[in-house]
Amino acid sequence: MRVLEAIRRANEPKEPEDSIRFRIACTGTVLVAIAACASLGEVSKGLAGAAMLLVSLGMTFSYLTRNRPPGAVKVLVAIGAVGALVWFFHDVTASPPTDIAAVEDPLTVLFISILVMHSFHVPARRDLLFSLGASAGLMAVGAAQAIDVSYGWYALAWLGFGLWALVEMWASASGGGRVSAPGLGTALGAVTLASAGIFLLLPAPTVGVRINFLSQAGTGGPVAVPGALAGDAGRPAELSKPGTPSGPTRVGGYLGFANSLDTALRGRLSHAVVMWVRAQRPSYWVGETFNSWNGESWTNTDNSSHFVPGGSPFTVPAPDGVGADQQSDLQTFFVNTATADLVFHAESASEVWFPTSTLFYSNDGTLVSPIGIGKGAIYTVESAVSAPGPNQLRADRTEAGLTPQEVKQYTQLPDAYPRVKALAQAITAGDTDTYDKVESLISWIGANTRYSTDIPPLPKGADTVDEFLFGDRVGFCEQISTSLAVMLRTLGIPVRESVGYVPGPYNPVTDLYQVEADDAHAWVQVWFPGYGWQSFDPTAVVPLANPSPGATALSDLGRALKRVPYVPLAAGLGVVALVVVAVRWRRSRPATWAERVARDVERAGRKAGRPRRLSETFAEYADALDRLSGEGARLRILASHVEASAYGRRDPPAELRAQLLGVARGKRLDRMDADLREAVLSGSGPRPPSGR
Repeated sequence: MRVLEAIRRANEPKEPEDSIRFRIACTGTVLVAIAACASLGEVSKGLAGAAMLLVSLGMTFSYLTRNRPPGAVKVLVAIGAVGALVWFFHDVTASPPTDIAAVEDPLTVLFISILVMHSFHVPARRDLLFSLGASAGLMAVGAAQAIDVSYGWYALAWLGFGLWALVEMWASASGGGRVSAPGLGTALGAVTLASAGIFLLLPAPTVGVRINFLSQAGTGGPVAVPGALAGDAGRPAELSKPGTPSGPTRVGGYLGFANSLDTALRGRLSHAVVMWVRAQRPSYWVGETFNSWNGESWTNTDNSSHFVPGGSPFTVPAPDGVGADQQSDLQTFFVNTATADLVFHAESASEVWFPTSTLFYSNDGTLVSPIGIGKGAIYTVESAVSAPGPNQLRADRTEAGLTPQEVKQYTQLPDAYPRVKALAQAITAGDTDTYDKVESLISWIGANTRYSTDIPPLPKGADTVDEFLFGDRVGFCEQISTSLAVMLRTLGIPVRESVGYVPGPYNPVTDLYQVEADDAHAWVQVWFPGYGWQSFDPTAVVPLANPSPGATALSDLGRALKRVPYVPLAAGLGVVALVVVAVRWRRSRPATWAERVARDVERAGRKAGRPRRLSETFAEYADALDRLSGEGARLRILASHVEASAYGRRDPPAELRAQLLGVARGKRLDRMDADLREAVLSGSGPRPPSGR
């Protein structure tokens, strides 16, 4: 019986909510949440528009029927909510979820359905609060899929409506009371500080590996030769078109993403966002590799292409030279602008979720899409990566390595490079293992060369490495990494050139790396027996793990503060402070001569140890000061002129006003001119009462 009684009490009709503003604010939170999910594609814009219209109609109906809500509506809402829950659980359990969208998209529809049905039965305050809370859950579902900070505009709009709703709720609950501005500001400040503290303490993000992220085709479209890197159509889908010296940027698409990597070409890359990446750990995201060097360009002599049928998830054969002690690494790529038809990945891809029925791969691990990868494309790659430490790489390993033919292939040079070999031997003279030789060469390059994309064209017939190492030693990643590769090859160390992207700036809000066009990069991969191809880079550093959001935010703040021009800022703040002080001083100045007189008298009284009481009139206060000073009715006479001006609107002449101000500031009457003294005593103001 107690349970039934509790249920009965819980369902008793509550006091109807009459506040229109409270209802509008709660409705605003629901509408913003639905629009936010539609902006992410979690529901169609048509469905979102219909839901927003129904919510608006439902909230209006609920307001009009708040005093006598129809019982049938409540029953229909309850039945509809139960039906929506049954549909949701059936949808997500019908098949094992292999895609996070298989859970999040139905969850979004569930939230919207309940909000729509609930809007037709919202008579009381608690019902409106349910709408507010459910809209917060819907915003959280959307935030889980947001990949850039543009979602923050929806979050700010929701917070604005939510804050308004809470203020109006308090006003309604208190019978018309209002929240003071200082109290509201204090509460917001406390919440902001608490949120910032929690944000700074958040650990580094982790990526779930049991539910793999979605794959989605973008706007790229078909390519002329599926499986091939270079195309001649010149459409955005085929940005891997080889670079030409006659082109506007002297490169085709992005540097290196073609059948050859021509180090003689010069080009500039923009800060345009190419893609966002969510990864278990940051990495070099490989596009393709090259093994043959001719003094100017890299090519791959083993670029035979195979295809993997069957659709997602594609199981990709292990590439040549896979090392031991590998760990799983899951990455999801959200493409923002059309890019090459390469499927980027960390180290050795093992499984790929991609929106096609076929995928092409090469023996070196290069993955090629049969369609152009355009804006809106999403794909996920699970890679096997190894991260041995320096001591592991220094140790001798007896596991099978490269075949003699492969060693010859990865140490090939177009000529002997005698000067390069002599330089490399001199730099690594004290090193006994491959790892230390690589590190010594990287250190020398860092100390003796300069990175710049603004370099002159390569002279016709010149060798890139000779020109770089024995010329001005200025170049960008292609010249620098190629020089390192050739130096290592002169020492008999197998190495290949690799191109792709390095992680761009990490966004602590979205937990995504923002990869820009100028993050396209070239580096070297060195062979280590037992560990396979390991990436080394003289010009960029990839962190070992995802940073924590708080550490990233503080680092970004520190860099921003270093760029602040403190002298101009201080000067500007000083000017603003002076203006504020001047405005406040001007506003605080007495508006009339009578106010100035009264303030001067009160200031003198405070200095004499007799402040004015709240209950005293100015005349009574003047009498008290006169008795205290023993100087007769000097201030009482002054008070009579002030009261005549304040209440009788009888202002004395300008000269007399100046004398009255002098009296207020301590000037004695017997030192005045006789005519002015008489004016002070009887001129424009009433004569003081006799006997005073």
